[in-house]
Amino acid sequence: MNSDFAIHLSHKSIFLITGKDKIEFLQNIISNDIRHVSKEQSIYSTLLSPQGKFLYDFNIIQSGEDFLIQCNKNDIDDLITRLTIYKLRSDVVFVKKDEELLSLFINVDSKGIFESSKKILGSTMVNEFGIFFNDTRISEFGIHGIIQKNKAEEFVKTLNLQTLPIQTYQKLCHNIGFFEFLSKDILNQIFSLELNLKELHGVDFKKGCFVGQENTARMNLKEKIRRRLLPVQILNGQPKEQETIKLNDKIIGKIISTDPHCFALIKIEEEELLFKQSINLDSASIKIIKPYWLNI
Repeated sequence: MNSDFAIHLSHKSIFLITGKDKIEFLQNIISNDIRHVSKEQSIYSTLLSPQGKFLYDFNIIQSGEDFLIQCNKNDIDDLITRLTIYKLRSDVVFVKKDEELLSLFINVDSKGIFESSKKILGSTMVNEFGIFFNDTRISEFGIHGIIQKNKAEEFVKTLNLQTLPIQTYQKLCHNIGFFEFLSKDILNQIFSLELNLKELHGVDFKKGCFVGQENTARMNLKEKIRRRLLPVQILNGQPKEQETIKLNDKIIGKIISTDPHCFALIKIEEEELLFKQSINLDSASIKIIKPYWLNI
C-alpha cells in the first residue's frame, strides 16, 4: 500500500451548528466537554439515551465561530431531529453542509505540513483546502479532513495521494477496534461504557451533567462494566449474528455483527484466558481481539 493515501468517507455527513446559544445547548446534552473545542482542537462525543445507552456519535470541529458536526450519513436526519427536540427556545440553527463539504481519511507520513498534529488527540489545523484533525478517539489512527468539494481533487493531486476504497477504511476501523460501521439497531441496545467510549475519549466525567450522565457515572464509579464490545478475528468458517460464544463450557458473550466485519459483546470476567486462545463456535473458529488501547 502506498504510505500516502486518501479515502473518501462516503458514509459521513456534515452539518453546521450556529446561533448564540450553541455552546450552552451542546454542553447540556453531549457526553464530552464542548469547552475543549477550539480552532486547534476537535473532539469526539456522543448523544446518549436518558438511560445511558448509545444513540449517536460524532466529531465536533470549530469552523469560524460555529461548530461542524461530522456524523454518520444514515444518522444525520434523525440526529438533527433529536437535537431539535432538546433545542426548545435556544438560539441554535442546524445547517446541512454535504453540498459543499466532504470527509476524507488521509495518511501523509511524508508530508511535513501535518507533522505537528501527529500523535496529539484531535489536534486541528486549517489550510486552503479545508480543516484537518488528528483522530479524536485514538491519536495514532490517522488524520481526517473536511474538504471543500471543489478543492478535493486538487488536494489529492497536490499531495500526490493514492485514492483507496472505503473498504480499506472499514478494515482499518475493525483492526483498531472502532465500531464505526455497526448498525445503530445493535448499538442502541448497549451502554456507552460497554462500547469503550471512556477509553475512546468520548465521555468526560468532569464536565457535569449530560443526557444519560447519571447511569454512566454510576457504572464508571462502581466499575460495573462487565461486558465489552470487542473485534473478532475469524480463523475459519463464518460466524452467525447472535451466535453464542462459550469458553470452557461457560457462555461469555455473543456475536453481534458480521458485516462488514465481526464484533462480539463479551463478558470480561476471565480476561487471562479470553485473549490467549482460539474459540470454536458451531459455525466457525474465532479469536477475540483486545485492542492495544483498551486497559481491562
